[in-house]
Amino acid sequence: MAEASHSQNRVSGLVKEGIGHTTTAVGNANVHASVQKKTRKPLDAFPSTAGTKERTGNSTYDLQTNGSMQRRVLTSGNTVSACWTYSSEGQPTAASAFADRGTGYAHFDGTNWSPAPTARLEPGRTGFGSMVFDGNGNEVIVTHEGTGYTLPTSKKVAGSWTTNPLSLSASKQAIWPHVATSGNWMYVVAASQDSLTKSNGIRFGYFFSRSNDNGATWIDNMIPMPLIDSVGHYRGGGNSYAVSANGSNVAVLFGDLGTDLTLLSSTDNGATWSKKVIWDWPLNNYDFAGASMTDTNADNIPDTLFSNDGSQSMAMDAAGQVHIAFPLVRVYKSGANTGYNFFYTTSLLYYNSIGDSLQVVDNIFELQHDCDDDGIFGIGQNYTGTAANDPDAIYNSIGLITQPSISIVNGAPQKILIAYTAIMDGDTTIDDGVHLFWAGTANFEGQNYRDVFVAVSPDNGASWNPFSVNISKTSHFEEAFVSTPELVTGADFNVLYQGDIEPGTIMQNDDIYDDVYKNMYIVQKIPVSQLLTLSLDSTAPCGQFDLALGIKHVVNGDDGIIGVYPNPVQHLVNLSMKFVNTSSKVDIQILNLSGNQLQSRTLNQVNEATTSFDTKNLPAGFYIIKVTTEEGTIIRRFLKE
Repeated sequence: MAEASHSQNRVSGLVKEGIGHTTTAVGNANVHASVQKKTRKPLDAFPSTAGTKERTGNSTYDLQTNGSMQRRVLTSGNTVSACWTYSSEGQPTAASAFADRGTGYAHFDGTNWSPAPTARLEPGRTGFGSMVFDGNGNEVIVTHEGTGYTLPTSKKVAGSWTTNPLSLSASKQAIWPHVATSGNWMYVVAASQDSLTKSNGIRFGYFFSRSNDNGATWIDNMIPMPLIDSVGHYRGGGNSYAVSANGSNVAVLFGDLGTDLTLLSSTDNGATWSKKVIWDWPLNNYDFAGASMTDTNADNIPDTLFSNDGSQSMAMDAAGQVHIAFPLVRVYKSGANTGYNFFYTTSLLYYNSIGDSLQVVDNIFELQHDCDDDGIFGIGQNYTGTAANDPDAIYNSIGLITQPSISIVNGAPQKILIAYTAIMDGDTTIDDGVHLFWAGTANFEGQNYRDVFVAVSPDNGASWNPFSVNISKTSHFEEAFVSTPELVTGADFNVLYQGDIEPGTIMQNDDIYDDVYKNMYIVQKIPVSQLLTLSLDSTAPCGQFDLALGIKHVVNGDDGIIGVYPNPVQHLVNLSMKFVNTSSKVDIQILNLSGNQLQSRTLNQVNEATTSFDTKNLPAGFYIIKVTTEEGTIIRRFLKE
């Protein structure tokens, strides 16, 4: 098995089906949806984003999880720390060695962000880190190495990092750790790198460790997770779990595509456990990778079943109550050793242990996602692919809504925030004479781009405001792999996500890396009060704008606007520029698609200006306008008729 992904089958078909009711029968439970159609307001053609954005660093290794995201954002007072799996491998492909792979780290000290990292924290190759505070308030990042299986752990003390292995048993070949702490207690949940290593009969078994001295010694050392067996979980795998702790309470959540979603809870620091199935996959001991069809009534006809997509998230409040978010997808499998089919239908569900109930927080086919108001949610023809022509833009978690990260906002009442990624209505890779054929998509028009959304509950999950807030709002730009703090103690909500020019990943989808439009790691800070207001506004899910990707400060809210018109053009093309800060020098080039310069011009001291180029002697076809300032480069494309 490849280190970078868990067991995954080729999607062999796709069926579109929407759910359009406020109360929806989902699987074997009635789930009450709080999302309803509201009267829509006219959309602002070029709205500002919520809060502020900061590009904290880059990476050429672009797979950040196989399913559920670890916590990779920590806040304390006005400070913020963020981490991600980092590499600077040149011209990477899925087969690249990524020998320098490790943890990229950035820190905001209350005034400034640290420089973007140029090397990993650890001395050796690691990845897939989980970041927590230990009992002394030190930042700790637990990663895996894929060879020695000792889980290298970096600790920041007095501003300096040191890396040492956790003293866990290496015999189970631990990989993909998720970590939670409460005081001096540390809890680690991991899978095994070896698919033949089983825990309680589960392939890619789940293993649990706990320590009461910040990981120096272990009470339980990579033991099979109690109460989890192959009846509901034939297989485990990388990142198909989450763990949370508060006081003496600890909870672990397990589940992947084609398994139960199971919650284990303990009130005595993990000494004893109780079990609850949050979502029941109706086929016991089911091998989704190679078993027979999804047939629940033995009529030899495949049944379409609802399943968690494996990207669940969990948070625990001070009272020990758990709050869970998970995407729900519909799948079926027609027979042994075949790929599975899945439906476009995707809902985001919420559960808490207070009321022991489920709610639908978002549904991709609710009309709030119909951003052009044409009554249709537009999905590109190449959202998925075939084995022979593989332009997949999906992740290991297959939902159109996926990768949630749930957070609890302290206060009376508590507020619940769920950040997640979702594909956008009609926002696809396309050569329309304005947007470039971004690197890696030249043969694959119709891949959907994703934005980052936040769903808001003002009353501890009892109800949800009617509209999810699109916080990224970027057209023709992909944002995914969302991580947030488990507890929000201040006025602001900090969201970490990966942004790049290409749907999907290099590691999973064989995308082509573009060195100009790098994979960037963005921390977006939004006042919680602003999210409460925006989530009541029908324009909140939509209103995308084109991102001026080359400008350094585009993710700081200081971007400029570059326009090219008319497009297509016959004789004269106009370039309009408006910068927030005056640019002392602007170099403008007209290039053909081979990169050869055809015309050029330099302007000085530009804040807002328009300049024109004569194109009547250019042959018909596509051309590039390249605008370079001291802050970076912006590229626009136009068509000469």
